[in-house]
Amino acid sequence: MSKRWMAAAALGCVVVCAAGCGKKDVRIADLKDVEVEEYVTLPDYRNLDIQSPEKIEITDADVRSYINSRINEVSEMRELTGTVENGDVVNIDYAGTIDGTAFEGGTAQAQLLEIGSGSFIEGFEEGLVGANVGDRKELSLKFPDGYRNPEVAGKDCVFSVKINHILKELTDENVALVDAGYQSAEAYRSDAGKMLREYYEYQYNRELESYIAAALVAGCTYEEVPQSLVDDYKESLREDFENAAAAQGISLEEYMLGNYGIAADNMEDGLSSVALRCAREGLALQAIADREGISVSDEEVDAVTAEYTSEGEGPDREVVRVNLLYEKVYEFLAGIYGA
Repeated sequence: MSKRWMAAAALGCVVVCAAGCGKKDVRIADLKDVEVEEYVTLPDYRNLDIQSPEKIEITDADVRSYINSRINEVSEMRELTGTVENGDVVNIDYAGTIDGTAFEGGTAQAQLLEIGSGSFIEGFEEGLVGANVGDRKELSLKFPDGYRNPEVAGKDCVFSVKINHILKELTDENVALVDAGYQSAEAYRSDAGKMLREYYEYQYNRELESYIAAALVAGCTYEEVPQSLVDDYKESLREDFENAAAAQGISLEEYMLGNYGIAADNMEDGLSSVALRCAREGLALQAIADREGISVSDEEVDAVTAEYTSEGEGPDREVVRVNLLYEKVYEFLAGIYGA
């Protein structure tokens, strides 16, 4: 189950009111039982003005780059002697100058570079072939006329490059040094690629969801949002933020300032503002669920609570239901707006 900032904030801290809550006394877990469209008028949510985020397609080169970064973290996987050959991955420091003056983006330390990949300008990678670990090379080169940075395009340049080490090739014999859970280098490469693609897919979905949420709430017309609902979200958020701050070893005030820009002397007003956004979003999501017939079964709730209770005390079933429902509504909307 994904941990959305709004829905997950309610985990373990929803206050459920008694049956027969009035219109002005509504809590998070009650939304399924009230006529939420008394509080919110939905826009045409199938035709919101949303610019979909860029979807990054992960290439084999991206996967190799990720794996090389992991290899580089392991000291035993670094060759501290040897000569650079085509196809090697080297760790380098470099500093570039034009007419003796450093330029933006021309300096880096501990940069990984696959020789022969064509990642750097012509002559850079070729100029390192044959050099030894520890050598410093001076490369007199020229940026191509069509280089992406127009300030250096077409200009002569000099790069001073130090070769720190060469990465060892990943094999069945050494893959466990990178990840103890593997004995096969090919299996590790395959899983790393899958993980990387899943990560960027997750990031894309979360960004798309935030765009949808902003457009949805902005397009809704709200009657008076029940203060009891806002208060419920506020207390849930407070507990969630306190737990997050404790996990990071910082105070609640530091957490709120760093993540939400809310200063300590504005804590209560800041929490109230975030809670109001949550309440409005929750009303809109529940209204869409009601219209589209989106619901959560007891079996789905059971599956999640069983996962948590196997590790200790589980969350409230109604809180789980709310999280799952909001997740389903966002999946429905993402199906409309996703690339």
